[in-house]
Amino acid sequence: MIKVIASDMDGTLLNSDIRVTEENVKAIEHARGKGIHFVLCTGRMYDDAMRLINKAGLFAPAICMNGAEIRDEHGKILLQHVIDKDLAKKTFQILTDLGMYTEIFTNIGPVTVDREKGKAFMIEMFQKIHPESTVQTITEQIENRFEAKNIHEIKDPERIFSNDEMKILKFITFSADPDVLKQAREALNVSNELAITSSFSDNIEITNHEAQKGISLQYYVEKLGVSLEEAFAIGDNMNDISMLKMAVYSVAMGNAEDKVKKEAKFITTTNDENGVAAAIYKMLETNS
Repeated sequence: MIKVIASDMDGTLLNSDIRVTEENVKAIEHARGKGIHFVLCTGRMYDDAMRLINKAGLFAPAICMNGAEIRDEHGKILLQHVIDKDLAKKTFQILTDLGMYTEIFTNIGPVTVDREKGKAFMIEMFQKIHPESTVQTITEQIENRFEAKNIHEIKDPERIFSNDEMKILKFITFSADPDVLKQAREALNVSNELAITSSFSDNIEITNHEAQKGISLQYYVEKLGVSLEEAFAIGDNMNDISMLKMAVYSVAMGNAEDKVKKEAKFITTTNDENGVAAAIYKMLETNS
């Protein structure tokens, strides 16, 4: 019997308009009405995730930053997996040397060493990936992203790595060049202290090795007094694989990467077709 539903956000719970649909909310609340817990499992930071789901009238505990942080339904931090500062400094240098644009997720929020350079980099990158979009549209999207996420600027990276009060929980780094992404993965994979994954084809996400969605989902369900044999997990991208492998009832979105679909027991419709709602209702029928 399923007792916990764990859902990814981007490409899964969120549609292409970066919105949680009413149909998905209704399905989640219907499952909750049957005593099933619901938890978000996202690469996003907590405040960013809550901003999006609260717009839809949805509230939930969250496994954030791919498992680097777990919060309860009131926002209280239950667990954090931080990256060692010396290792973080070496990681940042590798990414910088490769010419990638990097953001550092910390306990004070996301940080960049150069906001304007970051905006210019991402506008250029998105133009390469989405040539059908106008420069104005892409520019507006990038400006909105920086403002919505409240990305702090700290020009001297040494201030980040030498500050004992600042915890580093995750790196997200971008490139439109697959070869650069490959080089970054190869350079970072030499450390068994890091978990390397991605949520889109143009990024790499880096956390403490223990900060994986599957590991953190196990911690969360056991804290509830249940097991992964009673967990439902749904996602669409590479950073979801660890939780899909561990949950007894695993679902890939219709828009998921092929590698993700191979790891899931079931495939639902796309994120623009209320795939989360469809999967929840199917699960409830199966487990009734």
